[in-house]
Amino acid sequence: MDVTVYWMSIPFSRYPMKKNFLFAASIIGILSLAACKPAAPVENVPEEIPEEEPEVMEDVTYEGTLEAAGISIYMEGTHRLVLSGGDFILLESDTEDLNGYMNEQISVRGDVRSTVEAGGLIMTVENIALLEQEASSADSSVMFAENSEEMTVRSLSSAASVTVVPERSSASVTVQPVASSSIGNESAKLEERTEKMTKDANAGEWTQQYCSTHIGFCIPVHKNWWFKSFGTTTSYLWHVELGPEELQNLGDGPLVVNLLSGALSGAADTEVKVQGNYAVGYRTWTDNRHFEISAPVELQAAVQHITANLAASESQE
Repeated sequence: MDVTVYWMSIPFSRYPMKKNFLFAASIIGILSLAACKPAAPVENVPEEIPEEEPEVMEDVTYEGTLEAAGISIYMEGTHRLVLSGGDFILLESDTEDLNGYMNEQISVRGDVRSTVEAGGLIMTVENIALLEQEASSADSSVMFAENSEEMTVRSLSSAASVTVVPERSSASVTVQPVASSSIGNESAKLEERTEKMTKDANAGEWTQQYCSTHIGFCIPVHKNWWFKSFGTTTSYLWHVELGPEELQNLGDGPLVVNLLSGALSGAADTEVKVQGNYAVGYRTWTDNRHFEISAPVELQAAVQHITANLAASESQE
């Protein structure tokens, strides 16, 4: 209860000293009661609840195509893995060189958590591997025929797929039958794509570049061309294709760059040979390997340019 004190000016001289003292003591007591007013009750303050750590899914595996993260609402991750259904998961890694697998079909394994922004997932990649891709029957560049004693393999000069150099042993080639109608369609497509690329190659302007830090090499690419790496195939240690339009499947690109095992033989380094309807360029490489750059003979100038300018990437220098 509040106590209000009104001070009255009373002259002490009218009273004896003892009464003055008692009166002053009374006033001090009243003031003391007022000062002892109970404090207002403190409202209950809820305890601070620490933020929960995001749930982590450990040792998860995804497969898809690796791309740069690009500009998006997500502020995390350096790359993204595009899955078969069109969805994607963001990636980051302190141990794996993701840049070395750009545009490759890969399998990644690691721990997955939700992104800060709602609706996203991000993986800390611990392991990465290329997915092997086998050529389909429509993409094969060879066909077979049987006689009473043996199976023979012959090169199709008009097939729009991986070039088979005649000197190469057929043991390194996956042999699959190809329907004659498919060969005709692929031949027409190859001729059309080759014609477009021939016009571009003659005009110069090699302003693009394809690099693989995984293998450690770079090649020049014309500004109007598309390129796609298919990584390791059943026939090659590394397989890259170039074409005048977006490449989807193995065999879409008339000009191919292949890394093969074994030292270069039968040709000099940077030499370009015409073999049938194809021009083939040769480059030596490290660890008992070599490159072969091949395309229809109409693209011989382009083959020569790429062969001469194939070089180690900066990370390998």
